[in-house]
Amino acid sequence: MDVDDDRTALDPPAPLLPLLTLEEAQDVLGILAVVSDGGHPDREAAAWLLSNLAARVPSA
Repeated sequence: MDVDDDRTALDPPAPLLPLLTLEEAQDVLGILAVVSDGGHPDREAAAWLLSNLAARVPSA
């Protein structure tokens, strides 16, 4: 038996695709900034962003 053929460590996981684009990440930060300042974010924009994020998260 060759030592090279006997793997004892797990293979590294495949790289994950980013959950957010840069623009979407900036949108999230904008909404969070408004909320942290005590304001109310644009409901339509927040709902759109939330529904798109939820669609990308795999279900169990």
